[in-house]
Amino acid sequence: MIAWLIFAAVVGFLVWLAWRLLLWVLGPFLRWYARPRLRRQYVLDDHWNWTLALADPMAFGRIKGGFADARMPQLADSLQQSLRPALLHLLGLRSDVDDAQLRATLPARLQACWYRIGLDALRPDDAPRDALALACARVAFATRTAALLGWLDEATQWQILHHNAQRAADCFASWKDFGTAYARGRRQWVAHSRADSLGVAFTEEEVAQWVSNRDHPWHWLPWPLPPLPMKQ
Repeated sequence: MIAWLIFAAVVGFLVWLAWRLLLWVLGPFLRWYARPRLRRQYVLDDHWNWTLALADPMAFGRIKGGFADARMPQLADSLQQSLRPALLHLLGLRSDVDDAQLRATLPARLQACWYRIGLDALRPDDAPRDALALACARVAFATRTAALLGWLDEATQWQILHHNAQRAADCFASWKDFGTAYARGRRQWVAHSRADSLGVAFTEEEVAQWVSNRDHPWHWLPWPLPPLPMKQ
């Protein structure tokens, strides 16, 4: 009887030890699988995903999945109406301009001055590098959204997105470097009563979490900007 009890205790201990070992081995995977998922969809080539990911906080906050989940997604009418006034303000345009005027004039206007968006209203005490990160995000968001609203032809959209991404790649060292400057840039922008109704607030700590989360484009997209895809 005593021998049987000892045998049962040893077997029980070994089973417990095996479970503990299995949980230790599988623990990181289980924690990764159980974490909240970031429902972002980037389905384009890495180069074009990269150009759009500069605006990821704004895009995820304002458009959700319909930013990079297709080459040219279709936005719901209600979303178009909610984006329109804020986008006109971001672009420095009158609120009473109609869509026909926008289609006729916006492509040439953006080609001529896209690189100044968000940089004309700087104060002497603004940190230029932080302001540039915010500007890169705003240009990416504004250009893509203008195209989705039908104001900008697709070719001009990709051209501006490409040049804006090259600027970001040249001026920042990584997604964390860009994102941290972006967070600070937005904070300094709104600190002096400058409007950013399309933007969203986030912190440097959130940036660190994003770049370590394998679901986030700031983790899985390489830095710097991937080369342009070869034409089919």
